[in-house]
This record gives sequence, structure tokens and C-alpha cells, in this order.
Amino acid sequence: MSEVDEALDRLSRYNNGRYHPETNPYGHTGKGGTLANWVRSGKDGVTIWNAMAALFNSINFVTERSAVAEIYRRCQDLVAQITAGSTSALAFPAVDKSLVTGPDIVDLIVYDTRLDDRLPDGSRWNEPGRCSALSYWGEAQGSYRGVKRDFPMVAGIIALQTRILIFDLLDLDPVTGAPRLWASTNAAGNGLISCGSTLPITSITARNGYIYVGTGMGLHIISLTGDWCERYDNGGRRRRLGTIAQRNAVLSEGPVNAAAALPATGINCVRAHVYPGAPLDTAGMPIPTVAVTTSGSVSVIHPTGMVVSITGGAYTGAAFFGAGRLCAFLAGSDQRFEVGPLPYASVDRAAWRQGYYNNGAGPRLLAHIGGTATAVAPGALGTSTGVSLLAEDEANPANGMVANISTVSNTGWMQGDVRLAALCDFMTGSVTGLDMIINGGFDLGIANWAQGTAASISVVAGKMRVASASDAWVIAEQNLPAVVGQTYAVAANANKGTAGSGVVRCWGVEGAPVDRTATSTIDFAQSWQVTAAAAVTTVQLQVRPVAGSAGQYAEFDNISVRPCSADRSYNAVPLTVMGTTPLMRTAVAAGGMVEWSGWSTTAWLEQPFSARLNVGSGPLSMPIVFRAGEGAGAETLVSRDSTPSGARWRLLLTAGGSLQLVASDGTNTATAITSATYRDGTRREVVPVISRSLARLEIWVDGELAATAALGSLGSLDNAAATLRVGLDQQGANPATSCAISMLRVSASEMSPAQIRRSAADMRPVLAGMPIFLAGAAGITALSRCPLSDRLLACTAAGSNVFRGFARTAFHSSANITSTTSNSHKAGSLGGGMLLLGTAAQSAALIDALGGKEALLAGGPRPVARPWTVVGRTIDATPTMIGPRIFVGERETGTAIILMKGRSSGASASDDLTYHRRVDWYRDAGGDVTFRGSVLPVSPDSETTSSCDCTFVSDSASQTIGVRVIGKAAATIAWEGAVTVYRGPAEATYAQ
Repeated sequence: MSEVDEALDRLSRYNNGRYHPETNPYGHTGKGGTLANWVRSGKDGVTIWNAMAALFNSINFVTERSAVAEIYRRCQDLVAQITAGSTSALAFPAVDKSLVTGPDIVDLIVYDTRLDDRLPDGSRWNEPGRCSALSYWGEAQGSYRGVKRDFPMVAGIIALQTRILIFDLLDLDPVTGAPRLWASTNAAGNGLISCGSTLPITSITARNGYIYVGTGMGLHIISLTGDWCERYDNGGRRRRLGTIAQRNAVLSEGPVNAAAALPATGINCVRAHVYPGAPLDTAGMPIPTVAVTTSGSVSVIHPTGMVVSITGGAYTGAAFFGAGRLCAFLAGSDQRFEVGPLPYASVDRAAWRQGYYNNGAGPRLLAHIGGTATAVAPGALGTSTGVSLLAEDEANPANGMVANISTVSNTGWMQGDVRLAALCDFMTGSVTGLDMIINGGFDLGIANWAQGTAASISVVAGKMRVASASDAWVIAEQNLPAVVGQTYAVAANANKGTAGSGVVRCWGVEGAPVDRTATSTIDFAQSWQVTAAAAVTTVQLQVRPVAGSAGQYAEFDNISVRPCSADRSYNAVPLTVMGTTPLMRTAVAAGGMVEWSGWSTTAWLEQPFSARLNVGSGPLSMPIVFRAGEGAGAETLVSRDSTPSGARWRLLLTAGGSLQLVASDGTNTATAITSATYRDGTRREVVPVISRSLARLEIWVDGELAATAALGSLGSLDNAAATLRVGLDQQGANPATSCAISMLRVSASEMSPAQIRRSAADMRPVLAGMPIFLAGAAGITALSRCPLSDRLLACTAAGSNVFRGFARTAFHSSANITSTTSNSHKAGSLGGGMLLLGTAAQSAALIDALGGKEALLAGGPRPVARPWTVVGRTIDATPTMIGPRIFVGERETGTAIILMKGRSSGASASDDLTYHRRVDWYRDAGGDVTFRGSVLPVSPDSETTSSCDCTFVSDSASQTIGVRVIGKAAATIAWEGAVTVYRGPAEATYAQ
């Protein structure tokens, strides 16, 4: 008897009957029973299964293909929402197909209904037959309708200027292999959606059974579960008098609700987000909160239909950030991405915003990459020069992290008060620090300087004096051979002399000519950076006289132009290449991070004194990537010091291979050193931290704390004579001979352990050689964040990038996808392994190959009676509302509970607060939300400052309940709590 026969025989003899004292005294738990022989029966089952698998594998599929086809057909019939043309053997092939051809594509979205909230019974709103009572379910196939009745599980919604088209991304045509059309509107723009060639569709999104369409005639909300459409404009809200099946008919509109008016009719952008505890619609789905931007505001439409607006600006785009915050950016040349709480009452933008991300002056939270704001997505800002990634500290956004990515640089994470980001560029090859200016110090006269018409140049007291014979501008200039794309450090001293001003200007560089202007008779000394855009760069010394007076002059000295490592922070103060021998720049892989090596006493990087690097008695963080080989002595990675030594900080590699961090105020010195050694040729991210809150030095290596040391009496690190050097110390010794160095960042802030570990995790693919620079063009045209994979799609006018962290995982253009002929990508959406692209010539669907089980991925349940997080901060004792609020409907009653934690922002918990509160509430028909009694403590408060507090408050204007906290004067307190809501029976459970 074979092993299989024995297994079958044993299984046939096991007793599965219920126990009976007479007929079955052993039962299935006793002698010979299945449970008593569970392990043995399991092994027998495996044996039989393996035998069956071997048998199936041995079938001659040529002769048995009809039986196999029948098995596949039956399997396909069991896969919900998938038609016969969708799949072969339950596997979806990779798709690269054009969907719509034409130049008028304006927006699109991958609408993955698997990520929608579930209905109260746990099912999906678009399961087969659930919408059979609605008008569109019974439509016959035709020009504007495909063969499928139920709304697609994953839909590709494409907006043209005057129509929308909806494709089923899981329903692949058996002939063409492209996703098939589910439904569309006609091209007239006068049906369910009001638009036209002069008032076109501008933006589209979808969530929880709603499609939101922004046009020049207002916002349209299509309910796929309610079979209706509403329109919002500057007159109010009105219902379109027709169903979705009548979408191509000219429809009239119902009465206007003027209280729901938007400040302007033309919609620039629409976004939707579902907050926990949102009211339900008539289908039982949580109603999304909607943000729309117009020429006069960014408006929020709450689930109850209440409209509130942030006025005072022409907003172009918006996104929901974190736990109850909104980010919006302005039209035109403004660089600001403004951030503030989700509003529940109309407010002016100056009073609403808590800060903004920008690249200029002002109370910014963090500086983005610069340029005109063009796009925003959760955790990402797009501009005309690149994309900035955000890792926000929600309680204290100014202490968060930002990473700037362009076609020529990637900074990695920069945290808090950023002072420098260098060695981040893509340029490779050797570079030498020879001064390109001849006679920049004028010790040998003024040779090589050409004087302009009516200008006279001379050397007076060691400086070049440029004078004007009249009251017209005059110049002296020198042309320099340059490498296109190379960044150069320009340094100069200047004073205005007797003129109105003296200007040092650089021509032939990227962007507008770069000026530095002297307006004082006392010399300035400045260093800045320019990037060559031509093979010849010109340095001009300009005199701008006061009108009506002749013979005026300005003076210049120490003019220098050298190759450099650009500073990619907003400070733009570079590290100049110094010395007479070359430094080498080598990419770790094609398109990957670039390492600098070749350090010696005749080759290093240096930044002249910069007040930005004076951090006083504050903290300091300095992430850097390095790789070390065998060496004979100590090697300097980074040093800020003077000669002779004063206040300083240094990161060294010892002769034994340990990392050493030294900080000194000129008198007191603290030193931390690792016990591990690192001379093994492995790339690592090292984060030295001078922690004032913990009074210690820290060295982190690849996200792990490797060394600490007490600060002792260490005071201020300011040094007015200090320079910053990489690869060599200020005494001209200890070069980093065996080391390769890259991605140096300096901030006058203290990186938290969580931020350091996040940086290390995102840096690992970079260290392994993944591409990290933006491909295509520099300007971002659209951004999309995949909610499943956290991948970021960044579209440009020359193709689209997909990033995961800092690593670029894909670049799509006509060179590698067959479905597009244009690389001008205007719109894009990424979700669930599916990508829609909208170009200047067509829209394309790119879908990863995936199995049927993946296609049936289900979203999570609706968060009913489950806690959700509220986050915020206070900077003084002003009562502050935080987190999304609880909407209360008429004839509704319920209970809310919060467990709130407050703590001083930073490493020290000088304020540590815990509150546990409960409130019962109700709202009568026609009445306002009301507390039944007072807010009750669930457990005793735990607090270090008795004036602080946390409680619930009601707002009858918005009919909401919110969480209010009170902090402490002159203290930043981070708050985070969990809210749980229990709703009682009500006559009207649904908001719509």
C-alpha cells in the first residue's frame, strides 16, 4: 500500500461522530476520533494534497483543455465585479494603453473604491446589484455606456474640458487589452455637468460614492448612490433636476440655498477627504469633507452641506494634511503653501494660517525648494523648480523635515532650522579650486578687466575704483570660461563710494542675472552661488551714480569665482572648492548619489564665515553620508573652527576607525566617540547631534545611537572668525584621505530619535545606489500620492517620476511607454498599482501585472465607535481648538470621550499633562447642539501645570462638538489625543 493509500485509509477510519454512551462511546475526541488524532490527520491531509497537486501537474493539457477551460470559467464567475474579458487564468497582464486621444485633457483620477469606507453591514456600496434601483444601472450599451452595470471596483476617471469619461481599470477588453469604458458624458457640456469651452472642467476627484467636478460654472457633486447631482457657485447650492442616466440632457435646476454660496464660481481645484465620525448619507456612507479653491478663496464644504471660506487670496490648489489641517497655495508668482486648521467658520487667510512653507522671508515653517507654487499633495509640495517632500511634526510643524528634489540635486531630509545642505548635486568628474578670476585682488593691477564706455578704472588703496564720467551707469567686467551646469561660488568685497550703489552682477547664469549690491561706504564681504548656463560667464562691477552728478565711483576688492558644492537649502551659501589638486565626484550608480573624494591638504571644501552657522548655545544636528577605507591617521569629515582654534565643532574619523564628535566653546570641551569602528568601505548616514535639552553629544549611525557624552559646562559655539571645512581641518591637517563624503546637512535644531530613524530608513535605498534625482523637466505640473504604497507621482513637462521616499523607482515617457506620444504630462493619478497619465496628446493607463486575489483587495471598515486621533499645539495660554469636530444632526444624541496627552515640545517633559473627559450631548429638532450636564472627568487629571486644560466645547454656528485645549504662556505644548464617539438612536441618522 502506498503512502497516499495509507493516508486515505486512516482518514476513512477516523471517527467524526458525536459522543453517545451506547452507540458511540468514544466520539470524535476519544480513541480513534479525529480530534484525538489531529496531528496525524493533518499530516495525512498534506500527503493527499501533495499527491493531488502532482496528479494535476501531470495532466496532458492538450487533450484535457476543455476541462481546464471549464475550471477557469467557473473560477472567473466567482470573482465579483470582473467580466469575462477581464482576466486570463485569474491573472491581470501588465497594461500600457491609451484611453483617450486629444489635447483637452485637464485632470484625472484613479478612483479605487476598495479604499472607500464600508457600509454599516460591512459590504461595499458598489457590490453587484446593490445599485440596481438607480437610473444608470439599467442603461443599455451605447455611445456613452459600456456593457457593465455596477460601478467599477477601480475606475479611471478622465476629465476633458467639457466631458468626463469613466473606465473600468479591471475590465480589460479581450481584443485590445485596454480598460473598457463604463460610462461617459457627451461633449456638449450642458447636461448633468454645466461647463463649456469658455467655462471648462478644471479639476476632478472622487470618494465614497461621490464624484466631484470643478468647472468654470461651479462645483458639481455627483452622488453615485443617491443618483443626483448638485451644483455650488457664488449664488448658492441647487439640485440638478435629473438623474445620472439623464447626464447628457439639458437639465433645469431646483431652488437655490443661498447659505451654501461660494465666494466665486470658477473652481481651480477640488479635493475630498473623509474624517472619522463624519455624518452618514442615505446609503449609509460617511460623507466626505470637500475643499475647493477659487479666485477669491479656498472653501470647505462640510458633510452637513455647511460652506465656510478662507478669503483674501486667489488660491490655485489645496490638500488635506495630517489630522485636521489644510494646505493651500496661491496663484501667480507667490511661493507660499499656507497651512492652518480645518475651518468651521469663514475667516480671512491672515487670521487662519498658522504658518506657511515658502522660500523667502517671513515666519515660514520650513523652506521648500523655491520657485512658483504649482501643485500640492499630502506630504509633498510641487513648484516650478522641483518637488519638496515633507515629514511633518504635526504638533510643531516648524520642527519637521523637508527634502528638496530637483533634476540636479537631492538634499535628503533637512530638519527644523536648516542652515546648509551641500554635496547633494548630480555633477560628476574632477574639479579643482583654482580661482577663475585674474587679478581679483588687484595686487597686480587691473589687467584682464575691461572697462565700459564712459567708465574709468584704477587701483586706489588696494581696491579697484570704477568711476563714471557722467551720472550714467558704468561697468568693468571680466569674461570667464565656464562649464554649463556647474555651480560656482562668487565672493566679493564692495562699497558704494560716492555713488548711489555698487553692484556685483553675474551674467550667463541660470535664471535672472544674480546681483549683490553695496549701499554703504563700508565694505561688505559676501559669498553666493551661481550656476553657469553658457560656456562664458561674465562678472560685472557696476557703478550706479546718483542722478545729476558726475564723477561718482564705487570700490571693489577680493573678487573670486571658484567651482563649488552648491548649498541647496534656502540660504544658498556654497562650499567653495579649495586647493590646487582635484577633488573627485563619483556617482554610486547611474542617477544615484554622488560621493566626493580625493581629500588632501591641497584639496578640500570651505565656506567663509557665515553668521548662519553661529548657533550660540542652541542645538545642532548635522546628517552626513560617508564611506571610509583603510587610513593611517585621524581624518576630518566636517569642521567649523578658526586659526587659532576658538569655539568649534568637529566630526572626525579616528586612526582606529571610530567616529568622534568634538564641541568646544573655546574653554570647555565635550567629546563623544563610538566604540565601533567604520573603516570597512560601507556607506553610512551619520547624524551628530548637540542636544541642549539632554545636555549631551550624540552620534547616530544608520538610525542607531552609537555614542553619547555629557556637555558639561559647554557654552556658546559662536565664533566670528570660524570657517566651515569638509575634508580638512582649519589648521591644514588631518585630511579625509580614505573617505568619500556626500549629502551634508546642518540645522540649528535637534533631530529627534524618530526623525533620525526615518532619515536612515529613507536613506537606505540611496546608499544602495537607487536613482534619486527628478527626471524630465524641473517644473512640477501635478502631484499624486498613492494611499496604499505611499509612492509619490510627480508629473513634469517632459515625463513623470515615481518616488518612494528619496528613491526614484520609475520614470515614464514615450521612450519607455508605448501608449503616449507626448511627454508633456499635465495630470496624473497613482493608486493600487495603477497609474493614469494625462498628456498634451492623450491619456494613458499603466497597470502592473497582478493576480485576481490582489484585484479583490478590500478596504477597511468604517470607523464607527472607534477612536480617532486629534493633534495640535499651543504656544501660549490661548484656548485652542484642535482636530476634526463632531457634527451633530437634529434629534440626535450621543456621548464623546477623549483621552488627551499634552507634553512640552522637545526632549524635556517640563510640562506633562493627561486628561480624560466625557460629555453627553443631544440636539432637538430645530434646536442647537446641547450638553446634557457638564463635561465630566473619567479619571483624575495628571498635570504639572494646573492652569492647562482639555475639554469639549459646543458650537451652535456649525452644530459641532470640538476639543479645546489650554496651554501655558511662553511654552510650546504638543497635544495628541484619541476621541471616541457613541451615537444614540435618532429620527434622522443621515445628513443627506
